[in-house]
Amino acid sequence: MRPTLRGTVAALGCLLGAAIIVVAIPAPHAAQPVPVSYRGDLTALAALAPYPAVAPAGLPGSWQPVSTLVTVGGANGTGTVTWHLGFMTPDGSLASLEETNAAAAAFVRRMTNSGTALPPTRLAHQAWSVSATPSRGQRSMYFTSPVGFTVVITGDATWAELRQLAASLRPLSG
Repeated sequence: MRPTLRGTVAALGCLLGAAIIVVAIPAPHAAQPVPVSYRGDLTALAALAPYPAVAPAGLPGSWQPVSTLVTVGGANGTGTVTWHLGFMTPDGSLASLEETNAAAAAFVRRMTNSGTALPPTRLAHQAWSVSATPSRGQRSMYFTSPVGFTVVITGDATWAELRQLAASLRPLSG
């Protein structure tokens, strides 16, 4: 066998072996979110927030908290306190609570991905604005308090799940 042909056969053999490995070994799936504790962030929020912060209370155990972050300042500006709390819902969708004392319009636009306004809804004596961003599968509910803080409930969860999260919100004592 000539050296050029031998090199070509060897290269094709390597490619065939690599193709078999790629096909035979399944690609890993996206990792399931890992439940987290948000107790520490609740304590920090109660101490830092210059507004009457709210948090969920009484959600069923099937709602798994999967992310939490308290931010002071940052993208929302000096003097702001912002809390993100993300949940995996019982059906595996994501829903999050986003609250801040930042400028309402810019915060809502960012958290809802500039969602299209839908008719408002009332929940627990509170009027909520509603929007959807169908290209992202995102639904959002939000309100701005007269005392200067904004709450956004958003995610790919169903409207019923978003309403359940919103209805669970209670003022922090602290």
